[in-house]
Amino acid sequence: MQDSLIAKPNILRWEIAVALAIKLILLVGLWFIIFRWQDRPATKPDIAAHFALPAAQANVNTHHP
Repeated sequence: MQDSLIAKPNILRWEIAVALAIKLILLVGLWFIIFRWQDRPATKPDIAAHFALPAAQANVNTHHP
């Protein structure tokens, strides 16, 4: 009679583990939504422009001493 009133401890451990796993998955998803995709640019960045060297000014000296 006592066994039917109290849930088995193994079932409670299993339910708690599943609830914590679901909570963890939801928290990671929320973190990605808030922090990772918040400041993403609308268009893809131009990698070539990012790594391009600045234009060098040609310093041509026409007066040779």
